[in-house]
Order: sequence, then C-alpha cells, then structure tokens
Amino acid sequence: MRMAFTVDVEDWFCSPELSLDDWEQYEIRLERPIYDILDLLDERNSTGTFFILGWIAERRPNLIKEIARRGHEIASHGYSHRLVYQQSAQEFRADIRKSKHILEHLTGTQVYGYRAPCFSITLSALDILVEEGFVYDASIIPNTLNSLYSKFNLAPTWLTPFKLKQKLWEIPMPVLYLGPFNIPWGGGGYFRLYPYWLFDSGANRIVKNQGSFIFYIHPYDLDEGQPQIFNTSWINSIRRYYGLKHTTKKLNRLLTNFTCTSIREYHSHIFEGK
Repeated sequence: MRMAFTVDVEDWFCSPELSLDDWEQYEIRLERPIYDILDLLDERNSTGTFFILGWIAERRPNLIKEIARRGHEIASHGYSHRLVYQQSAQEFRADIRKSKHILEHLTGTQVYGYRAPCFSITLSALDILVEEGFVYDASIIPNTLNSLYSKFNLAPTWLTPFKLKQKLWEIPMPVLYLGPFNIPWGGGGYFRLYPYWLFDSGANRIVKNQGSFIFYIHPYDLDEGQPQIFNTSWINSIRRYYGLKHTTKKLNRLLTNFTCTSIREYHSHIFEGK
C-alpha cells in the first residue's frame, strides 16, 4: 500500500489563539522531532511533503535546507498560521506570497503546494492560490467534528484529487464515511487517538475504496515534553495532547506498513510540464 506522507512544520505554540508577537516568548522545540521524522523516512527510503510556516523558516533556515537536502518536497503552510477565513483577501495574498518567497529563496526550488492552517481554506482563497502560482492545495477535509475546519461537503467519489479553477488541483484529506458522519482519518491528533490497528485498518479501507490516501503529522505530535498552555475544551485537549509518548513508535509502524512518498511523487501527473 502507498500513501502520500506530509508534515505540517509548525511548533507547539503556533496557534491562531496567539499572535506572532506572543510566539517570540516561547521556546522553539520542533527541531528534534523534525530530525526524528527525517531519520525515520531515511531508514525506510521514503520521502514526504513538508508544509512549512514562513515564520519558522525565517528562524530555522538551516533546518529547512536540511529537509530539502534530504530530497523532500517543500510546500507552504502560510507565514503566520492565521485561519484563512479570518483574513481579508489582501492579507491572505500577502501571507502566502511572503511564505512562498522565503521558502523558494532558502531552497532554490519552486513551491507548488499549499495547506491552510487548521484546514481553514475558502473558495475565494483558492482563486488567490492560482494567481500566486500554486499548482495544488491540500486543505479540504469534509468533516463536521472540528469547528476550525472549513465546511466542505464532498461526495465520497470526490475524495481523490480533482481539478479546481482550471489550473489548481485539490487533494482532499481522507475521511471514513460512517452513516451521516465523516470521521477524520488523515493523521495528526487522530493518529495519536486511534489505536494503531484501527488506524491501519481504516487507512487500508480508504486506499481500497478511494484509490489514494494522504497522511499528515505535526512535529509537536512527537513532543511528549511540550508545555501545555492552551485552555481548551476537553475534546480538543484530548486531540492535542493524548498519546504523545507513543507517536514515534506508531509512526515507525506506519512507515513499515506503507510505502510513503511526497505528494509530488504520489500525484506526479498534476506536475506535468513543471
């Protein structure tokens, strides 16, 4: 079984609840978990797509260069991790343009992919992605369980890559359809929450039924010692902090059971001519 492996390169404090000025007071902890992920990928001769915050790239340029040096795809997660639907069109354009410029300058390669913070993409933002030279977006997750996500109702047959706006491809995040519920199955906190055997079973089912699967993880998902500063609902607290000490072991099993590649390799047909 094959899947696209992705990492959202943000740290434990990179939350829409805090301003960029607030971020400056906190310790950057993501380097160790990023290197753990890189080493696990190297051991399995696997590659991934790293959606990187521009703010992080400015402060850890050598880390970003190392990710690129090891052969992984560099993509944008925006600059400031602000929810897309809370930005004006001008603010969103400036945010993605700044991040894209930083990443391309650091790595010397063109950035084609984008993922919105907390999957908060909007239809109008997709138009701006086209205008700013992006080839694909990986932000739509048709799920009703997380209030931060944008709300897109996609039929099961649409959960494979499809073309939007003439020049932009959408690569939706996986969900399991159980009656009226769309259960998130792409990774992150849900990967920590589900027992591995259950996650593996669901991922195989999605690959079989839909033909593709895209996985995501954050560096803080591997950081058991991260400070817990967010006062949030009990369900969001579980999603954010549960199972941190087991993530590396589960990730190792995932990389053993699946052949993992970058989005650029997994969906190479969308890059024809690039």
